[in-house]
Amino acid sequence: MRRIVTTAVLAALTAAPALAEQTLEGVANATYQLDPNHSFLTFNVTHNGISTYTVYFTDFDATLDFNSEDPTASTLNLTINPAALEANYPADYKAGHPDSEFENWNDALANDDRFLQADEFGEITFTSTSAEMTGDFTGTVTGDLSFRGETRPVTLDVTYNGVANPPWMGERDTIGFTASTIIDRTEFGMDALQGVISNDVAIEFSGEFIENE
Repeated sequence: MRRIVTTAVLAALTAAPALAEQTLEGVANATYQLDPNHSFLTFNVTHNGISTYTVYFTDFDATLDFNSEDPTASTLNLTINPAALEANYPADYKAGHPDSEFENWNDALANDDRFLQADEFGEITFTSTSAEMTGDFTGTVTGDLSFRGETRPVTLDVTYNGVANPPWMGERDTIGFTASTIIDRTEFGMDALQGVISNDVAIEFSGEFIENE
């Protein structure tokens, strides 16, 4: 019995993924694709001046051409489906908004002309144009954000969290990042409900990218 238990423990340890390491050394210079199962993208506004209102995007993708030897030479392309979001609104939306053309709050937030206007502008994109290092594993990425028919430069504060090599990914690297920025929604034509929701919108990302085969 002891031998069986020992064998099982050793097998489990052998199968366990390699621990992540915050290093750039040896990380593959390659194209990486976002892992949607382990990535999160939110936007936050101040509501009524007293709370932070958070909405999750549920459909987005990104391609990262990563240069571990010179991260500033890396490029990022991100697309977001503005119609796919979760605002965690448990109330009966139609009961509280009988005149709304939308059946639920998620659809209203996505498609109403006052908000994301996804029915007219079906994609949000971010395309990087430059990057700078601010520390060993931190930096900024500047790019063009296209949203509601407007394109404006936006700078992300980015942290490289490290690399992992899960055995089920074979020899491929998995790298992780967090990123954040603040945009002014009025610059993208969204100025409804002044005083109820803030003009500043905080965007936050945390996720993993898998090296392409």
